[in-house]
Amino acid sequence: MRRDRWGLFIGGLLGALFGVLAAYLYLKARRERGEDARPSPAALVQSAVTLVTLLRQIVEMAEGKGRRA
Repeated sequence: MRRDRWGLFIGGLLGALFGVLAAYLYLKARRERGEDARPSPAALVQSAVTLVTLLRQIVEMAEGKGRRA
């Protein structure tokens, strides 16, 4: 595999594992508190905004904007 495809494969695999782990921890915490497993709309919006911010930071790192002189 070429280097860029290998990076995409590893990144996709790590992203999937991170997503499964996050869902597991979320459900476990909700069940321990005896609450419904469904997130509120406000929590979903907050998570979406956080995800977009994270993706933006990753793009900025790739463009070199996050480096200090």
